[in-house]
This record gives sequence, C-alpha cells and structure tokens, in this order.
Amino acid sequence: MVLVLVVAVAALAVAGATGGSRLTHVRVKAVRLLAAAAVVQVGTSVLAPGSGAARVASLVLTTALVGLFLVGNGRLPGVPLIGIGLLLNLVVVGLNAGMPVSVAAAERAGIARADLHLARDAMREPTGPDTHLAALGDVVPVAIPFRPQVVSAGDVLVAAGVGLLLVTAGRRRRQRPRRAVRSTVLDSESTTIGSYS
Repeated sequence: MVLVLVVAVAALAVAGATGGSRLTHVRVKAVRLLAAAAVVQVGTSVLAPGSGAARVASLVLTTALVGLFLVGNGRLPGVPLIGIGLLLNLVVVGLNAGMPVSVAAAERAGIARADLHLARDAMREPTGPDTHLAALGDVVPVAIPFRPQVVSAGDVLVAAGVGLLLVTAGRRRRQRPRRAVRSTVLDSESTTIGSYS
C-alpha cells in the first residue's frame, strides 16, 4: 500500500505540473464497493488478526467487492492494469494459502527478517522450495526512505495503474475547434421572389 500511495502522490504532482487537475471531472462508479472492501479489511485486522480462516474469508469478500468495482470502471485508463495486478496477487495467494515473501529481497530493501513478522501473519509466509509461482510473490525490494518494503509484481502493476489513472485524468483535454456553421442560403440568392424599389 505504501508503494501505491507514493505513486499516487507522484502522479498527482505530474498531473498538476502538466496542465492542471481534472480529477473532479472523472466519473468513478460504485465507490461504495471500495469503501466496503476497506471496512472488511480493517475490521478483520482489528477483530481477528491471528485467524487464518477470517483472513481468507476477508480476502475472498474483498476480492469480490474490488472486482465488481473494477468491472464497473473498466473503461477508465489504468483500471485494466489494476485488475491484472490484483488477479496475479490473488492467484499466488490462492496457490500458496498466503503471499510468499522473499526474505532475501526484504533484506536488500533494508528490512530485517524479524521485522517481517511472518510467524504471526496468517496471510504471509517465507518463500521456500514448495512455493508455487514464487516469482509472483513479494520479491521486488523497494527501498523507500523511512518505510522500505518488498512487493509483488501484482503490486507493481496496481501502482502503475493508479499512476496512469491519476496522470491521465489530471490532464486537461484539448478542446476541439468548433466547425463554422454553413449557411443554407447562398449569398448570391435572394429569399424574396420580387424586389421593389
């Protein structure tokens, strides 16, 4: 999530520097689905932090809610990338009953193994020989100052999609020049049959 926030802030800065923000004009549908997904995630973390069953149920429900949101907003730029990224994360978590985390990649990002808290996180586990599709797990070190992290390829795609959405939406569209209205009556013709002087 930190990576997505960093990208979002950078994208908003780029959007502002390249022509002003139009984010208030972007029509996003079904935002309540995202709010509901956030409530489910936070509620599960607070009420059942150590329950694997609760975390799995939360993941399934959150995925369904976010999936419906993405389908409803599929025409917005960046949304397909976000959808692909979330799907990759869902696949690797589903195959391994948790997100595989590369301890070596975490150390390259500046995170000690103890700081990963893998033993008490029911949805994350260290990468090992039995890990399926380990390359889709948290294997990308991101040395963000004060908050280093290790993320997955899916997370990178989600961040890229959010950035693309914000940058594209933040640009002002050039207005097309209006076509001159053609007269239906030729200048040489008169609308009156006779002329009296």
